[in-house]
Amino acid sequence: MQIVLGLLGGLGIGSLLASLVTHWITRRASIQDRWYQEQREAYLGLLQAIHDAAVAPSDEKAKAYALWQTRCDLFGSPDVARCARRIVETNDGPRSERDAAFRELLAAMRADLGGKNPSGGDN
Repeated sequence: MQIVLGLLGGLGIGSLLASLVTHWITRRASIQDRWYQEQREAYLGLLQAIHDAAVAPSDEKAKAYALWQTRCDLFGSPDVARCARRIVETNDGPRSERDAAFRELLAAMRADLGGKNPSGGDN
């Protein structure tokens, strides 16, 4: 009888541990997916703000860029945040510097999102 009770108790603890581990793994995956989505939205918004400001520059568009830049500071990597600031710094400079800053921004975004493909594969 002692063996049966010990076996049943062991199965209960094992099931409980398995449930806890499953919950932890699911929660972690959910948080990673949410973070990826926030980064992706911030990066796409920043790119749209750059486009809008280039097509029709205005104070309103500059403020929109600043908002997306702040979201990139919050959710993005330090490299993306640095490149977003560099875009502003090269605004009145030579076109070649601005183009280089934009290429660096895209490369930093790719590197930041590269290993986080939600479909499971690598980019």
